[in-house]
Amino acid sequence: MNKELWYFLISGQADNNTGLFGNFYAYGGHMGEALQNAFMAALMYNFHQPSLVEADLMESFEAIGEPAELIQIADEVHLRIPIFSFPYNDPDRSFEAPTGIVKAAGEDTYDYELIRECFITYEKDAEGIYELELVAGKTRLEETFVALIKSMPSIDGFWVYLDNDWEHNLTELWTAKHLTSKESVIAFLQKQKKNTLENGFVKLVVHSSKGDTNLKLNDHKKIRLHTEDEGVFRSFILQLRSMGYEQNTEEYYNLEFGFHHWHYRPAGSLTRSGFIKMLEAEQFEWIDEWEE
Repeated sequence: MNKELWYFLISGQADNNTGLFGNFYAYGGHMGEALQNAFMAALMYNFHQPSLVEADLMESFEAIGEPAELIQIADEVHLRIPIFSFPYNDPDRSFEAPTGIVKAAGEDTYDYELIRECFITYEKDAEGIYELELVAGKTRLEETFVALIKSMPSIDGFWVYLDNDWEHNLTELWTAKHLTSKESVIAFLQKQKKNTLENGFVKLVVHSSKGDTNLKLNDHKKIRLHTEDEGVFRSFILQLRSMGYEQNTEEYYNLEFGFHHWHYRPAGSLTRSGFIKMLEAEQFEWIDEWEE
C-alpha cells in the first residue's frame, strides 16, 4: 500500500498547568492512520491527551523544507523542533473539532477563534419548517447526539449516507428498517462509533413521523434538526440549554463554511467496502446511489 505523508499541528498536556504545541509529519495508509502514528509518537515527548489542531497532506517529504529542524522520533514520524508551550488552563482555548474533520493549515475566510460550541435556531419558514443547528466539540459530540436522539418523540426511520468523496465513489443511501427504537439506534451508533459518529465521510439521519422530524449529523459533524412540529422544536432547545449550550443570536461559525478543512476516518475504522459489508451484516438495505 502506498502511504500518505501528513502534516499535523498537535497540542497536548505536559502537566496540570502546561500545554504543548508541536509540528509533526507522519506516514499512514490514510489520514486517520497517520494521525494515530503521530499521536503515539507524541506521547514520548510528553504530549499527554494529544489533540489535533490542523492538518495538511504533503506531496513528498522533500516538500517539508528546513530538514535541519526535523528529528525522526518513530519509524514513520518526524517532529519539527522547537516545541512550544502555553498555559493549559487558558479559558480562551480554541475549539477542538470532533474526530472526522479538522481545519486545514493555512489562511481561511474567517478567524478559527470564532468557532465555539453553541446552537442557532430558525423559526418557522414559508414551508412550515423549524430548524436548529448545533456545533459541538470533540468531547461532547457523542453525548449530545445521543441525548437528542432520546429527545425524539419516536423513531420511524434511520438512514446512513456514504459520501462520494470517500474513496472517490458515488454517494450511497442505506436504511435500517428494523431499527425503530431509540435504544436500538443508539446501540448501533455506539457499537460502530469509529465507523459512524467519528467517520468524516458518513452522514446520519434519525427520522420521526411526528412533524416529519429529521435529526441529522452531517459529514462536518454538525448536528441539525428539521421539524414541522413546534413542540418538538421547543423541546430540543430546552434540552440543549439544560446541557449548557448557549443559543447564538448573532454570527454563527463552523468548519463547513469559510474554513479549508479535511475529512477523515480514524485509525482502526473500516474501509468503504468494509463499511458496506458491515451494513449488510447489520441488516441495512441499500436504497440508492448518485453522483454529486
